[in-house]
Amino acid sequence: MKVRLVFGTTNSQPVGIDEGRIEETYQRAYKPFLRASYNRPEIPITLHYSGHLLQWLDKHHSEFTDVLSEMGGRKQVELLGGAFYDPVLALIPRPDRLGQIERMTTHLRKRFGRRPRGAWITGQIWEPSLPSLLRTSGIDYTFLCDRQFAAGGHDGDGLTAPCITEDEGKTVVVFPVATELCDMIGVASPHEVVEALRGHAGDDEQQLLSIIVDGERYAERFDEPSAALDWIRTFLDLLVENRDWIEVSHPWRYLRVVTPRRRAYFPPTSYREVVAPHLADSAFTNGNGGGYFRQFLATSPESNLMYAKMQYTHILVNQLRGDKYRKQLAREELWKGQCHTAYWNGRNGGIYENLLRKRVYSSLIEAEKVTREKGIFIPSVLSLDFDMDGLPEYLYQGHEINAYVHSQGGVLFELDFLPVPWNYLDTLDCSRASDRSVRSYEVAAGRAFVDHLLREAPMDWSEADLAAREVAPIATQLYRTEHLDRDHDLIDLSLDVADTGMRLEKQFRFRASGLTVRYGITNHGSEPFTGWFGTEVNLGFLSDHETHLRVRGDEASKRPFGAVRSGETIRSGEIEFNDLFNDIALLMRTTHPADVRVSPLLFTPETGDGTKANGGVSTAAALYQGTRLFPGWDLEIPVGGSWSVDITLALARL
Repeated sequence: MKVRLVFGTTNSQPVGIDEGRIEETYQRAYKPFLRASYNRPEIPITLHYSGHLLQWLDKHHSEFTDVLSEMGGRKQVELLGGAFYDPVLALIPRPDRLGQIERMTTHLRKRFGRRPRGAWITGQIWEPSLPSLLRTSGIDYTFLCDRQFAAGGHDGDGLTAPCITEDEGKTVVVFPVATELCDMIGVASPHEVVEALRGHAGDDEQQLLSIIVDGERYAERFDEPSAALDWIRTFLDLLVENRDWIEVSHPWRYLRVVTPRRRAYFPPTSYREVVAPHLADSAFTNGNGGGYFRQFLATSPESNLMYAKMQYTHILVNQLRGDKYRKQLAREELWKGQCHTAYWNGRNGGIYENLLRKRVYSSLIEAEKVTREKGIFIPSVLSLDFDMDGLPEYLYQGHEINAYVHSQGGVLFELDFLPVPWNYLDTLDCSRASDRSVRSYEVAAGRAFVDHLLREAPMDWSEADLAAREVAPIATQLYRTEHLDRDHDLIDLSLDVADTGMRLEKQFRFRASGLTVRYGITNHGSEPFTGWFGTEVNLGFLSDHETHLRVRGDEASKRPFGAVRSGETIRSGEIEFNDLFNDIALLMRTTHPADVRVSPLLFTPETGDGTKANGGVSTAAALYQGTRLFPGWDLEIPVGGSWSVDITLALARL
């Protein structure tokens, strides 16, 4: 009676995360685990490190990767491959999937002297087309959690035996990861884990348990590195003491002795914590598998916009011809921008971590810049379905800015300042995030020039207040394109406000380092119109701390942004933001002074049970997501009369 066991960790860090956080994880988790493993050479260890993390380790702790190399040389460690910058393979174009896996394979071969035979799939996010991709990339095996096996119709012994899966006639072996045993690591005592292993002992050589946990788990479960080290040492000692019935092996060594006999297919699945951390285990056995990861693109407009930007940048990069160096440089930045963490609400803050979103956009913008050949690139306005919603979008691409306009709401949804590079409309409006049914959410979040026509000026400027006072929900309406002037870089849009006789005209005019939006409102009705018009401009800075951001209005000297109270209204025709992180000034100027509401966009993350952090009471854990400017004007327009205003956004170096 034996237990065959694969034991190890998977380790990755997002591109752009603060290096101090990586260092802390290194000291509290990565280092203790490798130290304990090194001193037990008789225990085979299976490890995965993302390419970005390996680069960081080589730069900051080369002694760590030297030890990894030594352990590989004595055949104690088997290193898993994967995609270099840790993307969700299913979401990125196939050439990038192949390229990132090959990049990782080459790195491991050059640095550690051996190419990987297996690969770790980010988040264990699976789609049925992956076997052919992996086999084409020279990968023989991978891992999915046993609940994903259950979602594929397996039960009993089928949850603890590797199987063969296939696509386009190409096969790979899939090892099941024992979820319940993984959940015990660092929570139960080492002796309790060994006793749990004993319950799986048997005579079938096909049976194999895999315990591969996120390496950060040892930092999360123990307050001190010494405590993590003691736990790991004790567990490894117990594996040695019980090696008469616990046989620890590498996956590749196992496959050289045992040939899996079952063939199986898996539906699109992912590990539980990826999509639905609150999901009951029964949902997996009923075939849900944790949900379909791509649904994030349908439910999160911010995620979908990053995804659309990544896909569009891929097209630009792959159109490069004749300059291998530029193409390689652009592709590397594109791949950095495919790092999965910022695309969903996962570990390290995920999409709610402002810095991670900023780094994704910065990498994608940098890749786009590389594709623009100096002296040949000409600014232009393109019309295409950028975000794949069936509607045309208009993309102005200039020497210093990108500015993208959506016909729904007539909004600006991306504003890139290329010299930095930075997307100043990368925000996440979390005041609405808890209620995705709010009708203007998908239009307003992360957008600029989101229009509101009200019967009277708002009181508290909340979503409910605006909705109660609006003449019509124009923020969600489809604006008609009247004119696209490619020669002069301008777009004319219009909207007839239903049942009011009011017509709103909106012109975007782009220039080298900014744009002007001209509004014209005409009363074609039978009665004078008295009301209020305003437009939201949601700006994405790194933070609102005084070391990062300062604001100045007409009537005030420069002061820390924090001195502007949340919800304060400033009477002004000009507001300037000094982005001290990027050394950029962003100026908004209006031809008529406006009452401008200034407020930060904040979000308090939810815990695993769906409640707000800190009990939903304290805002200490609130994360800054952006800054909302909301200029507005009182209107009195007679029958046949009109009103107009110009709003200019300009960007420049401080």
